[in-house]
Amino acid sequence: MLPIDAFNLTDFQAYSVPHSTQSYTKFNIAVTTISPSSACFAETLSYQRVGDVALTNCTEPSVAFNLTRTAEKGAKLDIFWTIAEPGLLQGTYLIPGDYFVSSGIATSVHEDYTGPKSFGISNLTVARPIRGN
Repeated sequence: MLPIDAFNLTDFQAYSVPHSTQSYTKFNIAVTTISPSSACFAETLSYQRVGDVALTNCTEPSVAFNLTRTAEKGAKLDIFWTIAEPGLLQGTYLIPGDYFVSSGIATSVHEDYTGPKSFGISNLTVARPIRGN
């Protein structure tokens, strides 16, 4: 049995900046109902769209995330939490393509995430056990 049932995310934002090659992904996460929230933030180089985020630690160093854009114009958000037992927990949230909306014209085109700002990730798995189980 896993020690928690969900990662709870709040204030989720992902957007690109008009007239720029910058995009940002940020959110807060509580990995348990009693743990303090940890801030997660990444800045990436990506013109006119939200870019992929390589594995990035949050303010709580045992929590990390990545964001990978999909062929369907959506994204896959992976959250990782390292704990003593059972090891490295992973949760994945699939973001539909229609949650990313482009607006503006010419060089001012930019993309924004328009989906829910708060959500839970409950499909947690043990990505790497500590004791080979």
